[in-house]
Amino acid sequence: MSEIFFSCQPIFNEGQNHWGNELLFREGQENKFPSIDEDTATSRILSANFLSGKELDDSLRYVVSFSEAALLDEIPFSIPVKSLVICVTAKCNATPMLVKQLESYQKAGFTILGESDVFTSRWQRHLHLFGVVRVSMATENLSDWTEGIANYPDIRFLASKVESNEEFVLAKQLGFSLFQGYFFEQPVIKSHSDVAPSVISLLDACIVINRSPHDIDEITEVISRDVSLLYKVVTSANILAKSKKKAITNPKQAVVYLGLESLRRLISLLIMSNMNHQECSHLQNAAILRAIFMQQAGPLLNDLDPDEAFLVGAFSLLDAMLGVPMEDVVEKLSLNQPAKLALLSRSGPYGDLLELCKHIEHANWDWVGSLCEKMALRERAVLKAFEKARYQTQTLAATMQV
Repeated sequence: MSEIFFSCQPIFNEGQNHWGNELLFREGQENKFPSIDEDTATSRILSANFLSGKELDDSLRYVVSFSEAALLDEIPFSIPVKSLVICVTAKCNATPMLVKQLESYQKAGFTILGESDVFTSRWQRHLHLFGVVRVSMATENLSDWTEGIANYPDIRFLASKVESNEEFVLAKQLGFSLFQGYFFEQPVIKSHSDVAPSVISLLDACIVINRSPHDIDEITEVISRDVSLLYKVVTSANILAKSKKKAITNPKQAVVYLGLESLRRLISLLIMSNMNHQECSHLQNAAILRAIFMQQAGPLLNDLDPDEAFLVGAFSLLDAMLGVPMEDVVEKLSLNQPAKLALLSRSGPYGDLLELCKHIEHANWDWVGSLCEKMALRERAVLKAFEKARYQTQTLAATMQV
C-alpha cells in the first residue's frame, strides 16, 4: 500500500459555487512540482482518485493534465466522461494525429481545457475543440481577452491566479465565467491510499490480451493472479457501468464489460502509474492463496459460485493493503450481499469458507475440524485443496518476481 499525494485546487463559477478541482501530483506534503515524469504523475493521479474505489463528488469536474503521448494512448477513456476535464498541456503539439484524437474525446463528451496560448499557436485553427480556456491574471492583461470572449461564446474562459475580490469582480465584468486562485482557496495537499499491481502482472496481462484477444477465460485468469490488478479492473468496470442495474461482481463479468480496448487503456495507465511500486507482495500472495483455495473448495459446497468465492478470497485482505477499514472497502465494491457478509463478518457460506481458510493458515486444527463438520465437508479433501492452492500460489509468486 502506498500514499499518493496530490494538490487539489478548487475552481468556482460566477456565483462562487464549487465547479470542480484541479488535481496535480505531489511527492509529499509540500506543494511543489514533483521530480518524476509527467506521464507517471498523471497516471498516479488517475489511479489514486478514480480507480481506488474512492467515492468522488459526481457534481464536480476534475481537471487533470495529460501529455501528448497519454492522449494518443487514449488513457482518458479509462475515466468517466462527466468527471474528467482533459487539460492539454503547453508541450502538446497540434499535430493532425493529436487533433483527431481530441476530436474523438470531444465527441465522447469530455470537456477539454487549453491554456491561453491556444489562441496564439497552431491550436488557433482548432479552437472548436476547447470547452474551457484558462488565462492567468499573473502574466496577462484580462482586458485583452474581451474580444475573444465575445467571439467564442461556446468557450468558457477561466481566470486563474485570482488573489483579491477586486480581481474577481474585474474578471467577472470582462466575461470570465470560471475562477481559480488564492482569493477563493489555497491548494490543499491531500493523499489517498493506493495498492499497486506488480509490473510483471501488468506485462503478463498485456501479453495475453494481445496474444489471445478473444480468449476471455485466459485474460480473466491472468488478471486474477494479482489481487490489486483484479481490484482495479472490477472497480473500473463498476465506475464505468454506474448506469447498470446490477453491479459487476466477478472477474469475468468485469473483463467482458470493459472489453479489450478499455482493458488495454486501463493496463497502460497502471503500468505508467506503478512501475516503481512493489509493496504488498506478502499480502497479495496470501490473498491469492485464499482466492484459489476458495475457488477450488467452493464446488464442495452447494450453491457457491466459484468466481464469487475467488473474489471474496482475493479481496479479504484489501483492508490491510489499503490501510482502511473493511467497511470502507466493501462499500465501494458493489458486491453481492453474501460476499459482503463474508468480508465484513465472516458470516454466510462464503464467510464460513473464508474462516476455514484462516484457521488452516494459523494451523488451528481443532477449529478446522469443527468447521468442516459444520459445513459437511471432508477434512481431508479440504486440506488437499488448500495444499494444491498453496502450490499454485508459490508457482505464481516465483513467476511474478521482478
